[in-house]
Amino acid sequence: MHAHAVPPTKWNELTGMPLTLQQGGIAMQRVKHPPIRNKIDMTDPAQVRAWTKRLRIGADDLKALIEKVGNSVAAVTKEVELGRMSQQPCSGPQSEPSIPSEAAEPKLAPI
Repeated sequence: MHAHAVPPTKWNELTGMPLTLQQGGIAMQRVKHPPIRNKIDMTDPAQVRAWTKRLRIGADDLKALIEKVGNSVAAVTKEVELGRMSQQPCSGPQSEPSIPSEAAEPKLAPI
């Protein structure tokens, strides 16, 4: 046995020089605040990418919508849906296309 034992060191500590801890007891990690779930943060590239993919619009369109209605997820989603509905042709109530009577029943050849 050794006369005096050396305490084990962590992989990121030099012998005799402990890693200094900062506020919160976690060393060298920046604080990342959780995103607000009902708001779109245009400064976060990951959120911009996720929302443009989910809403199937471009980043410029998303920015324009947020400037128009605010950064609320509900407001932006509603505006996108309203925009899509207004682009579809308005044909009144949905009905099945009319089929001419000749095409509805095939005529049989006389025997």
